[in-house]
Parts: sequence; C-alpha cells; structure tokens
Amino acid sequence: MSESTPWWIEYFAEKDGSGYDMRRWAVQSPLGRRPAVLVIDVVRSFTGEDGQSLEEATADFPTACGPSAWEAMPHLAEVLDLAAELDWPVVYTTALPGGAPLFGGTVKAELGPLGSPMDLPGAQDIPDAIKPSADALVFAKPKASAFFDTALVSYLVRRGVDSVIVTGATTSGCVRATVIDAHSQGYPTFVVEDAVFDRSRLSHAVNLFEMNAKYADVVTVDQLARMAAREG
Repeated sequence: MSESTPWWIEYFAEKDGSGYDMRRWAVQSPLGRRPAVLVIDVVRSFTGEDGQSLEEATADFPTACGPSAWEAMPHLAEVLDLAAELDWPVVYTTALPGGAPLFGGTVKAELGPLGSPMDLPGAQDIPDAIKPSADALVFAKPKASAFFDTALVSYLVRRGVDSVIVTGATTSGCVRATVIDAHSQGYPTFVVEDAVFDRSRLSHAVNLFEMNAKYADVVTVDQLARMAAREG
C-alpha cells in the first residue's frame, strides 16, 4: 500500500482484498453543481456526552458511539461551514419519537425488552457544535434510511440537488442505509470519512470500504473542499 492509500483500505490488504480490483479506486463521480449535505442521526443517543468513554456513553445510551462521535464532530462542523459558504441545502435526521409502530424500530435495539434507547430523555438532542441553522431541514425518520417513508426526495428535487454528501452515524447502520438508497435514487453519493462514525473501528473501516467499492465515493473533508473549489 502507498502512503496515499486510505487507512480503511489497509484492513483489506492481502487475502481479504484479493476479490477487489484496486484500479477501481481511481474512478470518482463529479461533485455536481448543487450538492446537499445529509447529517444522519447525530443525536445524543448516538453520540453520548463529550468526554465520556465508550463504556460511560453506552451506559447512558446503549446505541452511543462515544469518543468516535466527538472525534468526528469538528470535521462535521467543517462540512457544515462549507455548505453554508456555498449555499448547499442541509438536511438533519433524528429517530422518530415514540418509535415507529407501523414499521418496527429504526434498529433492532429499539425492539428489545429494555425499551428503545431513542425514547430516553435527551436522546434526540442535536449537539450544540453542529446545531441546525434556521434554513436547514430537520425531520424524524421511521427506519434506518433517510429516504424510507420520508419526503426527502421531494425536497431534494425542489432544491435542485444533483448529488448527496452523507455525514453522521452510524457508518455501518443508518449512514450505509441512506447511502444505498441515495445511490438507488440515482444521486452521485459521497461519504465524508472523517465526518461519519461508528462504535467499532473495524465496522467503520469495513463499511467505508464497501460503500466506496459499490455505492459512493468516500472522501475526506479536505478532499471535499478541493472538489467544491474545482466545481466552482
């Protein structure tokens, strides 16, 4: 692997990567003239409190990602600053309050005997570091994907969006589900690797690799800014 190889590809070195043609990494979609930023489930039930260990965070919220969430937060703020500078639409999702009785939970943990962590006090609070601006769209979704049974596509069409930038949590869960649906809807899709997070570094790496191979372009915040400058 070269020094420029993303860290998450290192997990697929040697045998596990043999089924992938690495030349495919050079293929990248154009960013488009009107991207939208999706901030997926960056709420207290997935972040915990700043400064907590993973064990402390999951004691409060079993779905929390702890330190990895707060490591991603400054990078997510950079993406939002870029969106504000370039007038990109921004969409935030949370979980549906009270669960989704018609569809079941967003994740399996909501269906267990201990009740849904999404309904705990403060579970749907968005951290102050990335609070939505007055013109951001914020909605609760019933399942993992931001596209499932929501008006997201209608909103993107109305705003003239031609590509989607995905941030938030978790990389292996609601982020990946949203990415697959964005790809299925025909949008060039980008995942900002340092602005998404998960409670497991291995799961985070594997899902970045798989999304980049199949459904999206995985980029850093710095790469995203350079792409935006070229499009401008």
